Amino acid sequence: MIAHDTVPGADSLFVDAGDRRLHYLRAGDREDPPLVLLHGSGIDDAALSWHHVIPALAEDYCVYAPDWPGYGESPRPEAEPDGAYYTEVLQSFLDALELTPATIVGLSMGGGAALGVAMASPERVRKLVLVDSYGLRDAVPGGSASYVLANTPFARTIGQQIAGATPGGARAAIGPFVENPEELDPAFLSAVSDRLDDPDAGRAFVEFQRAEFRPDGVETHYEGQLGALAVPTLVINGESDPLIPHSWAEAAVAEMPEGELAVIEDCGHWPPRERPEAFLDVLQAFLADDP
Repeated sequence: MIAHDTVPGADSLFVDAGDRRLHYLRAGDREDPPLVLLHGSGIDDAALSWHHVIPALAEDYCVYAPDWPGYGESPRPEAEPDGAYYTEVLQSFLDALELTPATIVGLSMGGGAALGVAMASPERVRKLVLVDSYGLRDAVPGGSASYVLANTPFARTIGQQIAGATPGGARAAIGPFVENPEELDPAFLSAVSDRLDDPDAGRAFVEFQRAEFRPDGVETHYEGQLGALAVPTLVINGESDPLIPHSWAEAAVAEMPEGELAVIEDCGHWPPRERPEAFLDVLQAFLADDP
């Protein structure tokens, strides 16, 4: 496990949540309302996805951003990391730090976990923001090729070696998931390269894919159930996301009693890092009327 870059103004902390130890970042006044940021899968972690977001939101909230088990500085999962597992991890994290009700913002896989908690225990959630979220539809993100890759032996190791051995390897590694890889912030690419140097990079993600992906769908989804979502929800989606098409987001919002949709132009699967200013604009507008 490699200790990664920090976020200005954020404390690096650990908490025992259930039977597991979790690393998390915290910023802001602890008397302010809690806001929880949940990163995605792949080679992600709290500092990577939320580098720009944490300082901006800490002006009005006490921000908490955990590393999922097997990501960042949190130890590897102690059980099969499927969708239900991550929902339970989030519940344990909220309970351990007494953060309910909290505003929860979830990216990709983190969105699926946030949605699971909001569906099962709406009293835990003040507002919900789903960013290019997993779990909106019974379909494999990225199509059947993602299922095949997840079940290919050594795919994770080979991908790391190719990325590490090729000039611009970090850009090549994440290029398929973003709209304009040539425009990415050099500091972001450097941070991605740092993650790729970790021999465990991507291990938890591959385990999640194998637990969740079927040839014809996914194990954890809420398609057809979102009419019961009793929480004000903003769904943010990159216009050109190749994994979670914005048409999925549109269909999901149409089901939600209190759903809003924001599509970010010239953006793929990683809005907080691809288009941080546009992302913060739509997020802060949605949060502006918080009590």
